[in-house]
Amino acid sequence: MYTTRHFDIAELVPPDLHRQWHHAPERLFMLFDITALRTLDALRDRYGPIVVNNWHAGGSFRLSGWRPWDCAEGAALSQHKTGRAFDCKFTRVHAEEVREDLARTPDTAPFMDIRRVESFGGMQWFHFDTGNHAREQAGVLVVGRGATPKATRRTKTSNATDTGRHGQGRNA
Repeated sequence: MYTTRHFDIAELVPPDLHRQWHHAPERLFMLFDITALRTLDALRDRYGPIVVNNWHAGGSFRLSGWRPWDCAEGAALSQHKTGRAFDCKFTRVHAEEVREDLARTPDTAPFMDIRRVESFGGMQWFHFDTGNHAREQAGVLVVGRGATPKATRRTKTSNATDTGRHGQGRNA
């Protein structure tokens, strides 16, 4: 079983779930797609510290990693609910810089397994997921209205995609 090198499980799950399973944190890692976890570690290796959830340190982020199926935040079929998505807040670089790097070098670490990102205007975090998208044929899918990296494909916002601001109860 893969567990992250850089993240404690409390940084990846909501507080209620963590309280319920704090005695067996390794079991919580089974909620996640191994590719998503490895990508998260690779992003940390390249860009330095990343905040996913910070509720455990008194912060407001609690649903930027795994989300329960009955969670009203984000899209109904959000990849967060399947353990295949993370919202990364970088402390040393801007999220837009990461999106630009992805556009320039999509087939290199840490980007090679990312299948979808979001790019909404003013977005201060980097949402990525490893969900079931035809990356090999269509490239990395970019969802949103913000700046669209040139080497990726874009789709318009739909009902399945959230358009809100991160940290205010509305991110996919």
